[in-house]
Amino acid sequence: MMHSYQRLSRSGRALVGLGLGLCAIGLFSWIMQLTNGLEVTHMQNAFSWGLYIAAFAFFVGVAAGGMIISSSIYVFNVEKLKPFSRIASLSAFGCILAAGVMVLLDLGSIQNIFFLFLTPNLMSPLLWDVCVVTAYLIITFLSVYMQMLPEWQKDGFFLAAWTKKRPAEEVQAFSKKWSRRVALVGLPFAVLIHTVTALIFATQVSHHWWNTAVLPPDFVAMAVASGSALVLIICMFTVGKRGFAEHADAFNIMAKVVAGALVVHFFFTLIELLLNAWNGSTQGQELVHILFNEYAALYLAELIFPAIAMIMFFMRRFSYNRPALLIGSILVIVGAFAHRMMLLYPAFNEPALSLNVAGASIKPWVVPLSTGRPDLAGAFFSTSFAYVPSLLEWGVTMLPFGIALTVIAGTITFFKLISEK
Repeated sequence: MMHSYQRLSRSGRALVGLGLGLCAIGLFSWIMQLTNGLEVTHMQNAFSWGLYIAAFAFFVGVAAGGMIISSSIYVFNVEKLKPFSRIASLSAFGCILAAGVMVLLDLGSIQNIFFLFLTPNLMSPLLWDVCVVTAYLIITFLSVYMQMLPEWQKDGFFLAAWTKKRPAEEVQAFSKKWSRRVALVGLPFAVLIHTVTALIFATQVSHHWWNTAVLPPDFVAMAVASGSALVLIICMFTVGKRGFAEHADAFNIMAKVVAGALVVHFFFTLIELLLNAWNGSTQGQELVHILFNEYAALYLAELIFPAIAMIMFFMRRFSYNRPALLIGSILVIVGAFAHRMMLLYPAFNEPALSLNVAGASIKPWVVPLSTGRPDLAGAFFSTSFAYVPSLLEWGVTMLPFGIALTVIAGTITFFKLISEK
């Protein structure tokens, strides 16, 4: 089988260059943010979580999905997918590395990063997430390392220097044994990491949109869908047009995994919408209004794009068609990012605190937040908070995207990742 280096030399190096370019933009934007503070973003005390947290949740989900695919290949012995287990693990590693960077960018200043590690608050969900992300980063690296050890031995890579005096057969056996062991740990841990991320949202009882038991399983379902979609794109890019026919059955399986996960996601979404529309409460009515009026375009993108891909992937003529798989996978990833953004808008546009004031004509009275924008039609302070990420926020977010692209494209370009069956 042709080495990926031979196949991806030109296009792969171009992607590495693009990734490094995004890293440069991200670093410059981050320096600007460190110099001027978080006031250069469009976040505020009423909208304290913005693009950075949405991107963090997105990267964690894609990373969890990639590891679920990689680990399932070994745990359930899916022969047709075994050539792509390395790519799935690499995708998980690159994305969880980006997620970890995203957390640091959101802290706002260098001293906050130092305080996080020098004076940790054991009761802080932020510290829990940092610990889980770090542990997951180690697991995904070990998964990539164990699977690539035989190739690294052949190439003389420094990370495999200890294998130089060992027979190739022994290294191969060691790689298979430990790859499976890491997979047995990685599969439940991949589910756990996204469950923990979901619980950080779900335990915020003041936000009706998050405070639901449906959120953690829905997070995992979307993680499987988006992570598998990214793995599908990377694998098709790696084998190219000529290799697509050889691995068509494997791509069909991954497409079915994406479609199946989306079925679960839409089931949970439908239940949540029905309950909010059915109960007739003020919170439920306001939530439905926010979803289908104020942010209808973004919410419909979250629903329609993955729905189109789900239908396509269940149809044989599309699930064996390379352009259709690429388009469908891109739609899933775009929909997943919209899903993460739509975590924020309904939650922060819904008043979190209220009280009954004796003699006031408005009941309940929204606890004032210093947004600087009075609502002249009713309560003195605004109850709806506009948030659009600033250009600098998008620039800063390019750093984790660039890191993920550089790691994934660089590794694929310079090492053989399509393993023998």
